[in-house]
Amino acid sequence: MLPVLRDHYAWTDARTFHEIQRFHSDFLDILRAKGIDYSSLRSALTPQSTKHEVAFLFDERRCDDTFVPGVECADALFRVLDRETTHSILGGELIDNRDEIARPLLRRSAVVAKDLNFKHPCFCYVLYVNNLSESHVATIVRKLRVHKAYLGYVPCSYASLAKTFVSMHLMNLVIKQGDSVILGHEDDRPNTENHNLHLHDYTALGLRLKSLQSMYFNTFLSYKPEWILMEESDDDLEIALRAMSRAVAPLSEFTVVIADDKFEKYLKTSKLGKLKKAGLAALSKEQLEAAIREKIRMNYLYNMEWVDRPTHQLSKFNIMLEFPRLDGYPERMIVVLEYRPAERVLRLVTVS
Repeated sequence: MLPVLRDHYAWTDARTFHEIQRFHSDFLDILRAKGIDYSSLRSALTPQSTKHEVAFLFDERRCDDTFVPGVECADALFRVLDRETTHSILGGELIDNRDEIARPLLRRSAVVAKDLNFKHPCFCYVLYVNNLSESHVATIVRKLRVHKAYLGYVPCSYASLAKTFVSMHLMNLVIKQGDSVILGHEDDRPNTENHNLHLHDYTALGLRLKSLQSMYFNTFLSYKPEWILMEESDDDLEIALRAMSRAVAPLSEFTVVIADDKFEKYLKTSKLGKLKKAGLAALSKEQLEAAIREKIRMNYLYNMEWVDRPTHQLSKFNIMLEFPRLDGYPERMIVVLEYRPAERVLRLVTVS
């Protein structure tokens, strides 16, 4: 919606920033009126370096409900999720019209519980869940095995072609927060109401319903799994930059800068273990700057923040970077960068 509005009304960067900030302020007012703390949803809306993401696979033709099999699959998932946890849940079918991509990718990447003998990828229903601990994944898999439509799952914690493929056409269903679900409803329905547009009977599942207009839900409450990105820019990136700064320059023109003190007294001391795991400990400051810059476009920006105080103004964002390791899974690193468009500089603030 926001890129279309920006193009249609020929908004300047400053006007785009103002409109997004106003839109976000209205959104926060809506959440407060519904008793929802936006900060409490962070683990469901941003990648978590210590948690797992999983795409659970179901064969729709094995469901008892052949009219809306996705509802049966999602209900099975909701019943086995921990009532204390918070997740974004996405759903949809695989898109592979010629049936050439899905099976080879899944054979290499999926943890198969039964088989992958779906008639066509369009009958393979995917439920994507983030913010899962390792024990939660094991519990969910064990409980889903009894459902005859359950096929297995694709681990999606780290970047891969399989993760990009299975998640690319999914839509955000709900955020599950404890014993509540948050979802979108019609834009012409007031936000004072809570309305279920889905076919799921959340009340029967023991879940409380909270909803808001879809233009707010889709913009601020939709989780986007990280994909292997090939383009220097896209609509999401362009809007992200304009959401945190009145002045904008193309991210491709920026360099990463690490202050000397930050490098010597922070990265090479308290963060040395993190750098060693990522295979970056032996790099010079200039080499580390280049290594981070090379990875910038592998994921989207999140936790964007505009600080406007009498003492200082600051635009910053987080990005999750992955560095391959020879002896195990990639090392994930959350990097906080200050966005300085006038200087074409991304200044490293912290890593974790």
